Amino acid sequence: MDNLTLDDFALFAQIAAAHSFSTVARERNVAASHVSRAMARIEAACGLRLAHRTTHSLSLTEEGEMFLEHARRILGEYAQLRDGFGGRSLHIGGTVRISVSQLLAEYVLIPQLHLLSAQHPGLTVQLQVEDRVVDMADESIDIAIRAGVDPAQASVARSLGSHGRALYASPGYLREHGTPVSVSDLAAHRLISNAATPAHNQWGFRVNGEPTTLSVKGQVQVNSSASVISLALSGAGIARMNDVVGQALVEQRRLLPVLPQAVERGSHPIFAVILSTRHRAPKMRATMDYLQTCFAPFVTPEGATAALPQPGGA
Repeated sequence: MDNLTLDDFALFAQIAAAHSFSTVARERNVAASHVSRAMARIEAACGLRLAHRTTHSLSLTEEGEMFLEHARRILGEYAQLRDGFGGRSLHIGGTVRISVSQLLAEYVLIPQLHLLSAQHPGLTVQLQVEDRVVDMADESIDIAIRAGVDPAQASVARSLGSHGRALYASPGYLREHGTPVSVSDLAAHRLISNAATPAHNQWGFRVNGEPTTLSVKGQVQVNSSASVISLALSGAGIARMNDVVGQALVEQRRLLPVLPQAVERGSHPIFAVILSTRHRAPKMRATMDYLQTCFAPFVTPEGATAALPQPGGA
């Protein structure tokens, strides 16, 4: 056990979360054989088998579960110590890992990432771009951006704003097919629907002061939100999408809003979730400033730190 390093504990926690050497290898940009050898070295140092391996999966033994519990505690205590001392330093540096969905990364964060790099050249940002809800502690995520999903696994979060859903089409599509001026006009247009999320195909409107819902089957159907946006950008039809992304594309003049006065957009919060042991570090404060700049157009009046349930809470 004397030969184990802090990174060994972090690597083991990463392997336990991913259930795969190859996934961890991709995340760390190393060969899968490197991860496998490191795991064997950890097991040798413990004198125990910590995981069952098959061709396609990996699961922890009883001893592995016990080792994981200790690894998480060690990593948590180190993070608390690091951030506690880091809060007394004016230097802003190190690495911040942000988990964010593909759409928010591509259309909101990445276009403004240069602002953070220019202001804090010693700071490295790693974006983990995927649509699943990550386990922040297991995967060493510093900040997770949640849109429309209640934060869980943290005690501190900041409201970055809110999103709804609205209708958009490309300028080229509207030039060719005309711009709808009423909800009934949509019957003559090509509509894009999301086959993976049926709720997204219930388009809400307010007509003459009364709420109404249009159930859209769609002349063009696709099974991901990213593809819905790609189709709208290509001129394939009118799409209903997250209006944070839609507004960003309107500002870039790549899309135009459709029936903005009639659409019922709804409202869903966007949070930046931070593990409670890490939120005081200078690098975290600097990154939060950057995130709030990115989401400034969508800030809600109550945009303040919110207390969230601890892991396992209601």
